[in-house]
Amino acid sequence: MKVGYPCRWFAETESTNTVAREWALAGAPAGALVTAACQTCGRGRRERKWDSPPGTGLYASFILRPDWLAKKAPNLAIIGGMAAFHALEKAGVKNLRVKWPNDILANGKKISGVLVEPRIGENRIEFAVVGIGINVGQGLDGFPPELRDRATSCRIEGTTISVDRMLELLVESLGDACQMPFDALCTGWYAAGAKEEEPEI
Repeated sequence: MKVGYPCRWFAETESTNTVAREWALAGAPAGALVTAACQTCGRGRRERKWDSPPGTGLYASFILRPDWLAKKAPNLAIIGGMAAFHALEKAGVKNLRVKWPNDILANGKKISGVLVEPRIGENRIEFAVVGIGINVGQGLDGFPPELRDRATSCRIEGTTISVDRMLELLVESLGDACQMPFDALCTGWYAAGAKEEEPEI
């Protein structure tokens, strides 16, 4: 599997996860990527809105085909979360922590979120869309007022990086996470501060 290829890029779309799901149903291979400069209906877990302004965030959805039993679907959240965590770590963002199950915090504020949407058939995972959002270039006024006390970005945390470069790091980190033995990945997940059943931010 080559993570990040083939790739479809959009200047604007409703949701990269929605596009990726349709592409997966049409036969897109494992590792395929959908990314956009802006989402008009970006979403997070529990159908919460993911604020997706143009040009300042990374909005990416990967198609995975792990051929696992359905009961292993929650493992994909850990894979996606650790990919985002290591990408941010490589970018130089400090004071990172994983918040259950797969939000990434920097200095206690949310900088990244992961939304995994698997398709199950005959008790197996036919495919899964792993959507990852990372706040990259937003300034202090780049978030809606109701999010400013609990959201942050690479820029706010003192890391200057382009969205394109962050995507490169994310593709690299997801490839590494997919190859890593899952027990080792879980050990890293706990070491990064994850605690099961934490309340949502």
